Amino acid sequence: MRVAYLCTEFPPRIYGGLGVYVDCISKELVALEQNVSVFVPRDAGLASYEMAGGVEVFREIPVPMRDGLEVFFSSQSLAWGPGLDLLLDLLSYNQLAASRLLQEGPFDLCVAHDWLALPGALAVKQKGTPLIYHVHGLETGRSEHPNPQLVTLEKKGAATADLVITVSEAMKQELTDLGVSAEKIRVCYHGVDSEFFNPTRIDPGRLEKLREKYGLGVDDTLILFIGRLEPVKGVIQLIQAMPKVLEKNPRARLLIVGKGSLEDLIRSEARRLGFLTLVTDFVDQEAKAYHYALADLCVFPSLYEPFGIVALEAAAMGKVAVVGASGVSGLREIVENPSTGMPTGVHINPQDRGDIAWGINLALEDPDRLKAWGNNARERVLKKFTWRQAAEITLEIYKEAAISQR
Repeated sequence: MRVAYLCTEFPPRIYGGLGVYVDCISKELVALEQNVSVFVPRDAGLASYEMAGGVEVFREIPVPMRDGLEVFFSSQSLAWGPGLDLLLDLLSYNQLAASRLLQEGPFDLCVAHDWLALPGALAVKQKGTPLIYHVHGLETGRSEHPNPQLVTLEKKGAATADLVITVSEAMKQELTDLGVSAEKIRVCYHGVDSEFFNPTRIDPGRLEKLREKYGLGVDDTLILFIGRLEPVKGVIQLIQAMPKVLEKNPRARLLIVGKGSLEDLIRSEARRLGFLTLVTDFVDQEAKAYHYALADLCVFPSLYEPFGIVALEAAAMGKVAVVGASGVSGLREIVENPSTGMPTGVHINPQDRGDIAWGINLALEDPDRLKAWGNNARERVLKKFTWRQAAEITLEIYKEAAISQR
């Protein structure tokens, strides 16, 4: 197949899990002898065209036309405030990417990753190319005050697309709650590079230096959070849960790694609280693997998490995770609770700091069991969450969408 991706992230332009996904799945599809072309915004210093790991990459420089469009803005448009410039950039990118896609075609299929790529993808669909809308998250879950225009666009994308792919059964339920037909939705989990995120790769000497960097003693218990420092990730609730954790685990330390709008608040808390360390420096994949290896336990108490690649990475490193499992949570589909036959972590209510503390204390109360659960976590990854498995399932869905339009 010849598949076109419209997406706002592709290396080196990566802001989160979406960029990691597009990078890995596109290269895995190429390994399955498929042709993948990615159309992405172009940052300074990057070529407008290149081949990256067998993936064809087209980069476009947005040319927003605010001066000429302001006379047409409605009150809804102006309500975007500073975000209006971002919207105009996105619309320009979508127009340029759709035009280039049609010039470089024909393609068997166009895939729009999230609402950010929907305007261009819907235009391509009008020209006869089958469309899949790949939903990694929804506006209603990402924002405390959802933008009604974006909600309408997401609904239109789902209604117009030939098929919808999403990342978890939890996200499928959220889509059906918005009125999308369940028959149109296909669920395909992400994967993880289990050869890269592999505890046997870790150099003990380098790991010890990292331990020394953070001032960790041999008897300290390290609890790790990696992710965006945004309210939806539950990091504030995690900090608030720590006093009850310390009652049972007085040598527990919390390491928070990430960037986001809560940086200043968490930094001030780190100065006040002796158990907390904040790292906002860029952490590449190699350094991330070492941080997982350093941790005794990972905690991802997201209030809204369509999937949660960090939980997969931690599991591949043989680490137990305590995860937010209420509401829309793909994390509860990654992590197996203690009541199952093969536990890999603990499910908690991320809105309840007492429940977060309970989950952490439960995981830490038995070191031998913690190690066994970690072994289970890696075994589960190898059985269910490889990129090859994800690519094979994805390809079958792509073929289904393309064939249905012939």
